[in-house]
Amino acid sequence: MSKQLAIGMFVLVALAAPARLWAHAGHSHTIMGTVVSRDAKALEVKTPSGEVLSIAMTPETAILRGKQKAAVTDVTRGIRVVVDIGDGEDPLIAHEIRLGVTAAVKK
Repeated sequence: MSKQLAIGMFVLVALAAPARLWAHAGHSHTIMGTVVSRDAKALEVKTPSGEVLSIAMTPETAILRGKQKAAVTDVTRGIRVVVDIGDGEDPLIAHEIRLGVTAAVKK
């Protein structure tokens, strides 16, 4: 391998590595699905692929329906949700739960 090619490959890897490491910096992961169950500290969400995920809730977890705040009691079995789980690391912790619009609210 020529010296120029080796240097060129080194520079390419050196420039590409930081971009790969920063690709998800500040990126918030979400889970979409239907609530299977909920208790005071966690909810289970069935994703479109059929996987059931357990997601912890904290007192800081925001619950919203549209732009309005909602109560934890509004998170009921069968409602569709989008859950922001931050960086997506285990254990999964809900930072924000967005509730789907129910049939009674649609016009």
